[in-house]
Amino acid sequence: MEVLKRSSKRQKFSMAKLKRGIQRAARDAKLTRVQQREVVRTVAASVAKGLKGRRSIKAAALRRKVLTRLDRTSRATASAWRRYDRKRRR
Repeated sequence: MEVLKRSSKRQKFSMAKLKRGIQRAARDAKLTRVQQREVVRTVAASVAKGLKGRRSIKAAALRRKVLTRLDRTSRATASAWRRYDRKRRR
């Protein structure tokens, strides 16, 4: 599967990259290691299930899927992810 970036570039989807992003947000949200692992496992599995059978997805759509699941699983982690996004976009 490919991720379509805003710049029109295509990048191979990486579950490891997705998990690292969720892990960093969970760590920034001050979750315990056990909670971090559970959030990463739950969210990554849910997103992977939603992507099954697709050839490509826009990066913005992937981000929305991740944040929607994070909002249901760990609001603190979702907030940490959004804080990082705001800083990066400046």
